[in-house]
Amino acid sequence: MNRRELLKTMAILAAGASSSALLPGGIRMASAADGAQKILRVQNDQDITNLDPANRSGWYDEMVMFAIYSGLCQYQDGTDWGWQLDAAEKLEQVDPVTIHFRLKPGILWSGDFGEMTAEDVKYSYERFLDPTLSAIYASDWAALDHVEVTSTYEGIIHLKHPFAPLFTSTLPHASGLIICKKAVQASKDQKIGTDPLACSGPYRIGNWTPREKLTLVRNERWRGAATDFDQIQLIPIGDLNTAEMAFEAGDLDMTKINLSAVAKYQQGNGDATLTLRPALAYTWLGMNVDHPKLKDLRVRRAIQQAIDVPAVLDAGFGGAVKPAYGLVPPPLPGARGKTIYPYSPDTAKALLKQAGVSGLQLRLDFSASTDISTIAQVIQAQLAEIGITLEINQMDGAAFVAAGQESAGDGWKDSQLRITTFTTAPDPSWVTAWFTCSQVGIWNTQRTCEETWDTLNSEAAVEQDAAKRAAMYVKLQDKLEETGAYVFLYHGSNAWVTPTSIKGAWTPDGQWPLFRDIKRV
Repeated sequence: MNRRELLKTMAILAAGASSSALLPGGIRMASAADGAQKILRVQNDQDITNLDPANRSGWYDEMVMFAIYSGLCQYQDGTDWGWQLDAAEKLEQVDPVTIHFRLKPGILWSGDFGEMTAEDVKYSYERFLDPTLSAIYASDWAALDHVEVTSTYEGIIHLKHPFAPLFTSTLPHASGLIICKKAVQASKDQKIGTDPLACSGPYRIGNWTPREKLTLVRNERWRGAATDFDQIQLIPIGDLNTAEMAFEAGDLDMTKINLSAVAKYQQGNGDATLTLRPALAYTWLGMNVDHPKLKDLRVRRAIQQAIDVPAVLDAGFGGAVKPAYGLVPPPLPGARGKTIYPYSPDTAKALLKQAGVSGLQLRLDFSASTDISTIAQVIQAQLAEIGITLEINQMDGAAFVAAGQESAGDGWKDSQLRITTFTTAPDPSWVTAWFTCSQVGIWNTQRTCEETWDTLNSEAAVEQDAAKRAAMYVKLQDKLEETGAYVFLYHGSNAWVTPTSIKGAWTPDGQWPLFRDIKRV
């Protein structure tokens, strides 16, 4: 967020506060003109970009999608990963490749699109395999053969082969959400973007001012469990220091905070509740292997071995965050216990000398974050010790994403080093899916590509033996480290603060607020 955007957002928040009265603990009761609605104001890391389950961009889309769509099942609130029925009244895996479902009758779409049927389920899942859609999340349904509709509300999901992540990271996640076939086919270009076209969850899109505020309002056709809030207002604030100040001023009811701010809330704040969950996330420094300055493996290896990750994290988080040894976060199967190429500045200097490289100047891009800004400065100092001058380039979140993707233009050609955080679901296949050849220029911004790696990745997703499967994911991460394009940093935690008058609800990793389950106390 640049200075102009920051001031604009703070002005919007201030305007919202001045036109309303705060209940004890910060829940806003709207002005009389709003009909005294109960409104929950929530920080979102950035604005929505795509609400298509097949082509969503990230958690900032998904937290909205979980509120406006229904799936056969959904993640549960709490600290243990599990799923519960949602649109389905029955969901049973008959055998490793056959799943029977029966929808609850009477689930209505918003608009004039009638009732949800098994045809919607078939359409929603099979479209992931449509090559014309170019689904970013096609790997979630790569094992799907077809969905057989057996009656208005019933059907059978037929898989081509067993698929271990089906009930961990596909069906309960956003790729398992059901869209309205009639609504999509009736639309002009038959695509879902920031307009979901039809909603089946407890909320629907109300007003949206891009980059300022998205308002979710009650879906009048919802017949499920009642929710506590009439509106959910999502404010895109990528700078968590700004979000924390807005929370303490009473202008937000729910926000993430920087990990460096956790200690303050742990010491006690009578008006706030801190929720801290171990993240299923991974943060790493990646290198664009196609950039002329980084084509030589010896240069990339020198950068790997010049970075002292524990020292970086001590400076950034004061010992509160442990180093990562790979991309797969514990406790998922396949989490590594060590790296292959440890910190060794002498080795790094020798590698640069062997490569005939001196006076190397590089740029490090990252999305706006106080925590990562500190980390970047430490990395800058460490690379300086081996003779590399590093320019630090903090970017707006949307610009950072676009800079690595070919669809956004030629900016990716200038990309050199990037610090990226991905969130994941409770299965290692969701971690490695983004580093394949098919993801080059999309989410694989390192542009590493090896067909044998892709083959092993596909085999790991269907392996039924847990020990063998874990070993395969360890090997996949070993191979990524061997490319020299990855420095694994941390998995971290997700920290949220809410007023004591709100009982929050999140997935077990604290990544996604579950708006259906958030309660007023």
